[in-house]
Amino acid sequence: MRRKTGKIIAKKIIVGMAALLLFTNVPISVFASSDRITPSGLAFEEVGSRIEEWADENPDEYVSFATAVFCKDEIVYQGAFGYADRENGIVADENTVYEWGSTTKTLVWVSVMQLWERGEIDLETDIREYLPKDFFHNLKYDAPITMLNLMNHNAGWCENVWAYQTSDENKVMSLGEVLSATEPVQIYRPGEVCSYSNYGAALAGYIVECVSGQPFYEYVHENIFEPLGMEHTSICPAHDDNPWVYSKRQELVSYANTGNGWVSTGSQLVYIMPYPAGAATGTIGDMAKYAQSFVRDDCPLFEHQETRDFLFTPSSTLGDTDIGVSHHGLWSGSYGDTEVLGHNGATNGCTAYLYFDNETGVGTVVLMSGAGLPISEIPRIVFRSGSDDYPADLKQTDKESSDISGIYISARSMRHGPLKFVSILGLLPVVSSEDGEYDVAGIAQIKSISGDILWLTQDGQGMMGISYQLEDGTRVISLGPQSYVKEPTVIVNIALLAFYIVCTAIGGILLVIKLILLIAKKYKSYTGSKFITAAQIARIVSIVVVVFWMSVFTNQYGLTKIQGIIGCIIQMMCCITYLVATGISCKALFSKGEKKKRKVRYVINILTNGLCVVAAISFELMRFWNV
Repeated sequence: MRRKTGKIIAKKIIVGMAALLLFTNVPISVFASSDRITPSGLAFEEVGSRIEEWADENPDEYVSFATAVFCKDEIVYQGAFGYADRENGIVADENTVYEWGSTTKTLVWVSVMQLWERGEIDLETDIREYLPKDFFHNLKYDAPITMLNLMNHNAGWCENVWAYQTSDENKVMSLGEVLSATEPVQIYRPGEVCSYSNYGAALAGYIVECVSGQPFYEYVHENIFEPLGMEHTSICPAHDDNPWVYSKRQELVSYANTGNGWVSTGSQLVYIMPYPAGAATGTIGDMAKYAQSFVRDDCPLFEHQETRDFLFTPSSTLGDTDIGVSHHGLWSGSYGDTEVLGHNGATNGCTAYLYFDNETGVGTVVLMSGAGLPISEIPRIVFRSGSDDYPADLKQTDKESSDISGIYISARSMRHGPLKFVSILGLLPVVSSEDGEYDVAGIAQIKSISGDILWLTQDGQGMMGISYQLEDGTRVISLGPQSYVKEPTVIVNIALLAFYIVCTAIGGILLVIKLILLIAKKYKSYTGSKFITAAQIARIVSIVVVVFWMSVFTNQYGLTKIQGIIGCIIQMMCCITYLVATGISCKALFSKGEKKKRKVRYVINILTNGLCVVAAISFELMRFWNV
């Protein structure tokens, strides 16, 4: 702490500096004594200058961001940089609000642990005991889903199809309604595969609502925000639980880095309806208070410190090791020799970061407009120490490791309904190399370090993972909060998708040629030519529908049921067109009098339209309603 000599002079200086800071863009700083250091070895009193130096040297890496560094008993540094609205010259300051995104989920897990502490929630009880009767409709397995499954993101759900967000404040549904309307399909047995789930986290918030008897946002305000003095944070989708935040959020403009500079994308103000999963919005000061409460000696979040300690223990580990992956909803991370706990997040307009080193009690939070380097570089300043290599106690052993080569698909991907094919575009190809390691699409490397324990490196960063098999023999690679599954149908789906794209492209070229011949009055029709041409047009229409689905998906984080119904009807009509063209080609193929040259054309059309039918059913129509 500061020395107590010259109190009167010091007070005048501090008051003067505080007044000056209110009217300038100088970052707000609080420094601690020089005998304390961050995990990276940086003295507390040097933290602010190092962060400000980075911000000054990298002005092209952000439009605005705010950050705070804290320890158990004080805020070491707090600062804001850039512009909340660059075009109108609105400077970012301590009152600028940013969206937390998925960092909001930590509020859910704190709430759950508070109710667990009071004996109102059992972490290993089937959650259906806390929910309304017959709440689920898309469960594949009768096995119980527990709160631990929700915390560890291994309840078995694939990614959701239906819209989580809306840009119309009047269309915001209640938490129970939106969870019922957007229930994803369960494709894995609970506990088998980690698949990061917004739905599961929001569902846990709804269980808090059901158990406590009050809306989740009221519970959070009463049990987290108010005890911590977080007066400038909202959690409701439209921020109407805090009028001050509601007003300030209108001022924030988001930006995207196009590679040629930052471009305004507008306010990006959308309303996240399953709000416990990602709707919190507030100032950096409030977020710092919240993050610091985790490491305070007198943690105000729980009645007993043992509850906080239990929260920090691993609830899921890498195989049979004691290496934690999820700590009751908090993810573990590594910065060289420093192990941290926390959660990051992102929305359409903002990115957030909250992690702390439980051993030293030092942590940092970062909030920014858009997505950029501050989220990764500020934590490096605070946490980075040691090498990027894997832990010394997991050095290479003689334990035999499994062959993990193959093509994997993300367990989080959309596996049913519209945009199912998008999952095929996000594959993880793992190829064995000569040195016994594995190459991942040329952008990352994986090596076995102890049996099936893996170490993935990318751009100088390391991540620990594990390879294992499910009961049916399916190979899984689990990396942090996400797993990748080696499924036998993936190759078939890749082939179907490639074939469909090639056929659409060729069909488009043929349509142009036909149009030119028609204009030149040289086009000659043949048996079924109109339907075959219609099928070529249908393939292009089908692609247009998918492109439309993708464009609206980003803003809404899913499709509305109306969009899905209209799109599905169009896809069905396209599919029927393919079938009719196939049937006519089959009839013409076996008709007498047809020339062999034309019969080759019909064979090609049969194969093309027949496989397009299979592709359409596989990617868009099969189990369209996720049941």
